[in-house]
Amino acid sequence: RDIAAQTLRGVSLTESLLYWGGDERGSAYANCPEDLPNCVPIATQLSHAAGVAAAFRIRGQHRAVVVTCGDGATSKGDFPEALNAAGVWHLPMVVIVNNNQWAISTPRSVQTASDTIAQKAVAAGIPGSVVDGNDYLALTGVIEEALSRARHGKGATLIEAQTYRLGDHTTADDATRYRPAEQLKQAWAKEPLARLRAFLVGQSLWDEAREAEWQQQVSRQIDSAVKAYLETPPEPSEALFSHLFADMPESLKAQLAEVRSRPMSSGAEEGGQ
Repeated sequence: RDIAAQTLRGVSLTESLLYWGGDERGSAYANCPEDLPNCVPIATQLSHAAGVAAAFRIRGQHRAVVVTCGDGATSKGDFPEALNAAGVWHLPMVVIVNNNQWAISTPRSVQTASDTIAQKAVAAGIPGSVVDGNDYLALTGVIEEALSRARHGKGATLIEAQTYRLGDHTTADDATRYRPAEQLKQAWAKEPLARLRAFLVGQSLWDEAREAEWQQQVSRQIDSAVKAYLETPPEPSEALFSHLFADMPESLKAQLAEVRSRPMSSGAEEGGQ
């Protein structure tokens, strides 16, 4: 769900494909090398963001950290801990909660007894906002305001973007088992792309001809990115030991030496097995 934001930041589709294909080279973003890679554990990225924001403040840099999570992540301890640090230390941090109402099969109603997730900002002493996450212009405006506050030394902001997960959580999920069909039908009526398209058409900023041209352009971009991904040579077996420690422990050094001593240790050779 963050691929759209990453694309706007400059992450290429080929890099995204590499990462999701299990290749950590996809986390080394060429256009935004300081952006952190995808965080797999739930909510730990919030603590990471607080640490980076603290570094910005200590260094006197007029920068801001943006961190995203889902509604389910707000039930983890990292969430209030990060908000508390942001409030106490006056950190330049923007926390965006993508509240799509479902953490796999767990509805938002049993995640918290709070009326909103945004009001959790009160305990941290920072502003909290609820915004229609399906309204591109409204969401952009709220985020830009929060970024401006952070960059000008006014501290952190918590944003709850309310939306609805239209698809299954993963390919292993079957949302029809726990979600009423009528609820999903109502959510589709508020789908953000259709709303934005309707707005642009109403403002005479978009039409069918531009849509067709754009679709062709996107198709070419996707085909090119997929081709580049498929043609990327695999990494050697030694890559299993990369990106883990700044200083490799002795136990891993021994394992690395063992892998290097084996025949067919290169990715190109193993790719044919």
